[in-house]
Amino acid sequence: MKRALSALVAALLCACSDPEPRSVLLVTLDTTRADTLGCYGASPSVTPHIDALAAEGVTFEWARTVTPTTLPAHTSMLTGLYPNRHTVRDNSLSAVPSAATTVAELASAAGIACGAFVSAKVLDRTFGLDQGFAHYTQPARENDVVTSTGFATRSAADTAADAAGWIESLPAERSFFAWVHFFDPHQPWTAGEEWLAKAKGNPYLAEVAATDAAVGALVDALKRSGRLAHTTIVVVGDHGEGLGEHGEDSHAYFVYDSTLRVPLVLRRGDRSRAGERVSTMTSVVDVGPTICEALGIRTLADADGQSLYSQVPDAARGVYFESFYGLLHYGMAPLVGWVDSRGKYIHSSTSEFYEPQRAPREPRSLLDERSAVAAAHREQIARTLARPALEQGASVQGDASLLRNIEALGYASAPAFSGALPDPLAPSERPSPHQRADELRTCDQGQRLFERGRFADAERLLERVARENPDNTFALEFLAHCQMRLGKFREARESFERALERGQERAPTLRGLGYALQRLGETEAARERWTRAAELDPSDLETLRMLLQLALEAGDTAAEARWRSALKAASTP
Repeated sequence: MKRALSALVAALLCACSDPEPRSVLLVTLDTTRADTLGCYGASPSVTPHIDALAAEGVTFEWARTVTPTTLPAHTSMLTGLYPNRHTVRDNSLSAVPSAATTVAELASAAGIACGAFVSAKVLDRTFGLDQGFAHYTQPARENDVVTSTGFATRSAADTAADAAGWIESLPAERSFFAWVHFFDPHQPWTAGEEWLAKAKGNPYLAEVAATDAAVGALVDALKRSGRLAHTTIVVVGDHGEGLGEHGEDSHAYFVYDSTLRVPLVLRRGDRSRAGERVSTMTSVVDVGPTICEALGIRTLADADGQSLYSQVPDAARGVYFESFYGLLHYGMAPLVGWVDSRGKYIHSSTSEFYEPQRAPREPRSLLDERSAVAAAHREQIARTLARPALEQGASVQGDASLLRNIEALGYASAPAFSGALPDPLAPSERPSPHQRADELRTCDQGQRLFERGRFADAERLLERVARENPDNTFALEFLAHCQMRLGKFREARESFERALERGQERAPTLRGLGYALQRLGETEAARERWTRAAELDPSDLETLRMLLQLALEAGDTAAEARWRSALKAASTP
C-alpha cells in the first residue's frame, strides 16, 4: 500500500510539474554489427529507419559492449554497471541480483509507465531484468528437448507490434519508458525473400533489414500517438557477430571489435544535436544514465557509465570489457580489456594490443610496440575490477527448461568451471580463447554433426578436443552423448564422469551418466545419479519418470509415492 501510494504521488507530481510528458524508447539490437548500418558507413544501406534516427540525432562512432553476450550486456545497459559489479557474467549462470537498481525501478518510482518487450528466452524474466517493469512480455517457453533453434523467440515485427500496442494504449499525458529487444540478426538467419532481396542475398544483412523495418514501425506508432516530439529514442546493439573474422563465426568467445563494437544512436525528442557524430569512447553502461537524464529522474547511483544525453565524454575516456565465456564453458582463460583513443589492450594468458581506430580489422597485435600504453591500460582494468560488487544473484542452473531454451539459441549452458571466478589479471596456465579458434570451431562443428545424426564423425572431432584440452567440459559432454548413441556405454560413462570432475555438478550431466550406468547394468548407481539430478532440478520430468520406473520395477511403494508426488508437482503449471 505504501509503495503504491508513493508511486501515485510521484505520478501526480510529475504530471503537475511537467505538462509535456518526457518518455524514452530503448531499442536493443541483438547481434548487430555497427558496420552493417548505413549511418556507420555501410553501402548500400539496408537500415533506412535507423539511419533517419541518426540523421536527427547523435551517432556514437566507437561504442563498445561490455561483453559479447546478451544477458550481461543488457544488465549493464539497465544498471549502468560493468559485469564485474552487477555479477552477471554469462547467459546461463545467475540472475540479476535483487539488490541491483535498474532504470525501470527508478522510472517506476517516479510514476512513469514501464514496459519491456523481449524477443528471446535469453532475456527470460527468470533472469531478473523485469525489475521495475510492470509490463514484461516475452516468447513462450518451450519445455521439450528440441534441436531446432527456431523456438523460444519471436520476430522483430511481432515484438514491435506488441510494444506499439502498449504505447498507444497509454493515456496521452502519461510518460513511459519502453524497452524493446529485437533478436532477428542472431543465428539462424531465416529472413524471407523480401528481406533477402533488399540485402542482395546476404542472409545476415536480411535479418538486419527486417529489424530496421521493425524500428520504423515503432517510430510510426510514436507519430500516430502524437508522442514522437516528447520521446527520446536510444538504439543500441548488445554485441556484434564474428562472421568468420579472426576465426570466429558467431560471438561470445572473443573480444575483437567484430563482436565488441556496437551501434549506439540517440535521437532526442526535441531533435537537438541532430546530425552530431561523437568519436570519443562510449559503452553500453552509458545507456542507463542517459535514459535517466532523458526522463528527468534521479540517476543510477555509483554507476560506471555516464549520461550521453547532453554531454560528450572526455576525449581521454576509456571503457572496460570482458569475456568469461571461454573459461565458463571451455576451460580456457578469461579475457578482460580496456580501450581508449590510444588503443585497445586485451589481457589473457596471451595478451594483445590493437589500434582499431587506425586498423579496424585488428590484423596484428602491437603489444611489443605499445607496451607502455598496455601497462597503463592494465592498471585501468585493475582499478575497475577493484570497485565494489553486488552479491551474486540466484543461480538458474536448476531450471532445466530454461537452460534447454538457452542451448537452443546456440549458447553453451554447461559450465566448465566451478567455484569462484579467478582474478582475470592473475597468471594463468589456461590457453587464451584467441589462441584456440580452431578448438572452438571444432566444438561447433562437432555439435552440428551430432545434431545431424553423424555421431561417429562428431565423436572423432570431440575426442581430439577433449584430449588436447581436458578442461573443455563442453566437448566432454557432447562426446559422451555421441558415445551413448553409438552404444559405447563404458566410454560414455567415463566421459560423463570426467565432465563432472572438471566442471560443475549439473542435473543434465548426472542424468546422462545415469543412462550410461543403467545400460551397463549398474541400476543402483544409476538410481543414485538420477536421485541427485532430481535434487538439483526438481522440474526435470525425464529424470523423475526414470526414477518412478525404477521404483515400480523394484516394487518400492515408498519410492513410488515419492516420485509420483514429485512428477505431479513438476507437471503443475
